Amino acid sequence: MLFASLALDLDFTYVLVLALLLLPLIILNTLVFSPFMKLFAERHERLEGAIKRANERLDEAEEKAKLFEQKIQVATARGVEVRNKIRGDAQKDMNARIEAERQKVQAKTDAAVAEILQAKETALKDVDVEARRLAESTASKLLGRGI
Repeated sequence: MLFASLALDLDFTYVLVLALLLLPLIILNTLVFSPFMKLFAERHERLEGAIKRANERLDEAEEKAKLFEQKIQVATARGVEVRNKIRGDAQKDMNARIEAERQKVQAKTDAAVAEILQAKETALKDVDVEARRLAESTASKLLGRGI
């Protein structure tokens, strides 16, 4: 009996109410909700695409930065290498000049020493001759006669 009291009478008004509820829902779905959902999905896709493109460009920029750093390191190494070569060449040139000047100074020193030795020998000979002459002169004066 309980089920008998719950029985529904389906008449035309129920169908009309159902039609009046479903018809605006279908119209709103086709005119408002569907385009809105498409617009929302499109906007979401554009946003996701922009984020993806931004990430790709960021990755490209990072890769370019790494390549740039590598190029800077290579250029720095080349610069140091060239600087060291120039410095080495300058050092060799300076050492060669110093050696040439040292040889010139050594030659002048050797010539001056030789000249001094020659002057010494000449002075010793002159002293020896003068000493003999003075000795002879002293001896002849002491003895009172010539030697």
